[in-house]
Amino acid sequence: MAPSISLDHTTPAVVPESNQTPAAFAPANDLFSLAGRTVVITGGGRGLGMTLTTAVLEAGGDVACLDLLPEPSPEEWVAVQKLAKSRGLQATYTKCDITDETATKELLEKISADALQRKMPMRGLITCAGIQQMVPALDYPVEGYRKMLDVK
Repeated sequence: MAPSISLDHTTPAVVPESNQTPAAFAPANDLFSLAGRTVVITGGGRGLGMTLTTAVLEAGGDVACLDLLPEPSPEEWVAVQKLAKSRGLQATYTKCDITDETATKELLEKISADALQRKMPMRGLITCAGIQQMVPALDYPVEGYRKMLDVK
């Protein structure tokens, strides 16, 4: 007869510690809640940034979107504003070059102060800003790489 594999441990049917953890009984919405918070999203003018804007609103948080674009994608922004309004939340958009450290710092301080007034303190940052260059990697200029790193 071939040797059998036996486990040197067993898992109990009930793990007492899990019954003592608040997360064991919390609804999923509470576990992933951003209620009472404002989240800043760079690259929030379209695409991934706009998708994450929607996710933050769905999780109960206010959103402050920043992007180089003069204005956000109109169709996506209408949907974001509709969602924010339906949940009693706020989504704002500000044109911002995040590589300008002084201007970005001033803007973040303003967002933070406004958020505190609404009792929705700034408690998160999602960095989606990016630079897309359709250039072969070997031909990409060093300054392009530096700018890309500054944005992230």
